[in-house]
Amino acid sequence: RLDEVWSTVNLLYVSPLQSNLESDYVKNTYDADDLAFCDEILCKVSRSFAAVIRQLPPTLLVDVLVFYLVLRALDTVEDDMTAFSSNEIKIGYLLNFHKTALVDPKWSLDGVGEGDERRLLQNFPKCHSVYA
Repeated sequence: RLDEVWSTVNLLYVSPLQSNLESDYVKNTYDADDLAFCDEILCKVSRSFAAVIRQLPPTLLVDVLVFYLVLRALDTVEDDMTAFSSNEIKIGYLLNFHKTALVDPKWSLDGVGEGDERRLLQNFPKCHSVYA
């Protein structure tokens, strides 16, 4: 399909998407290192939504980025079928996620998920720092 090839070439070379993470508002409001982690991990755990999220207006972008990562972390816990010794323990993590991960700035979880999703859970305090 020629129209798809043209759209790809246009997106990659003629008029590439620009991230609003470089705006003055974002740079002056959030911790640069923690936000850099959130942006980098977003691109790893969400190939389809990352480009769209990065195009949002600066005043909305970071909130949606962190919201997506929180949901991705929760989904990673839910998807892992081997990390927990019982379904009851896993359900406990899921039911208390809002009381633990979203409240405790040092909360992290090791041994759950694979690859970049595991890194997200291990480094969740960086997301919390941006969220808080």
